[in-house]
Amino acid sequence: MNNFDTIIDTICKVACIKITYLSDNWIKVLEKDGQVRYIEGYKFDLNNHGVGNIIDDKGLFYDICKLKNLPIIEHYVIFKDYDKDSVIKYFHKNHNEIVIKGNIGTCGKEVYKVNNEKDLFNIINELFKSQYSISLCPYYQIKNEYRTIYLNKELRIIYGKERPLIIGDGIHTIGELAIKYNAYFKDNKPENNDLIPKKGEKILLNFQFNLSKGARMFFDIDNNLEERIKSLSKEVINKLDLKFVSIDIIHTIDDKLLIMEANSGIMMDNYIRFNPDKIDEVINLYTDAILLMFNKR
Repeated sequence: MNNFDTIIDTICKVACIKITYLSDNWIKVLEKDGQVRYIEGYKFDLNNHGVGNIIDDKGLFYDICKLKNLPIIEHYVIFKDYDKDSVIKYFHKNHNEIVIKGNIGTCGKEVYKVNNEKDLFNIINELFKSQYSISLCPYYQIKNEYRTIYLNKELRIIYGKERPLIIGDGIHTIGELAIKYNAYFKDNKPENNDLIPKKGEKILLNFQFNLSKGARMFFDIDNNLEERIKSLSKEVINKLDLKFVSIDIIHTIDDKLLIMEANSGIMMDNYIRFNPDKIDEVINLYTDAILLMFNKR
């Protein structure tokens, strides 16, 4: 069992909930007092099925946020029969630098920054091998990204994600400096790993803010900024009537807050890995989610 399975198994034993594992533990069937509930992957049986599917599709989530007048990063959604000229026009409109991403996916997978037409169409065509729809987004100048996690409209966890960036000292290689920044880079060598950057030279190791891509987590957030993040994420929760969800918000260099995406699957593996002292916080979160599924909270 992985950490998640072990935690869920322990919670169910304590709460006298029968648990049955199916599909290599991907599906968990929970039974108590004649009620049956499910956990599929990291998705708990709490959100309305329709809205759960919507928020897990980046293009659909963009559409619903625009309908509800929520500030969200721009998504230009295309399908397999897309018009090539319209895509080129959108690319040029955004100064030949955009982010392309599959609308279904997590952990920063199938997300690419593109700055030339050859890569533009190569990536689009490759993504359509596995995706029904794709989003093209402007490349935003972002200070940091923030994640909020809500259960039953109550904020339970908030933290920031810092994009992996190193500063050269004229002595150590990019690879050596990267490992000092985050142990992630021990097994995931950055580009130009053996190059020695000049003293003071800034090297961006990844344009993404995903913990699974080498970003680093932090909790020291300016009070005013934190209140703004909480206010915006709570607005999403209320307008979409969400029960259990994580919401990612970007803070741009011109001090704007924009919704990036949301996830109905609450995966806390990296959170625990980087913060082992917070495992009780995660156990309490999952415990309350399971009890809420059985109307016990």
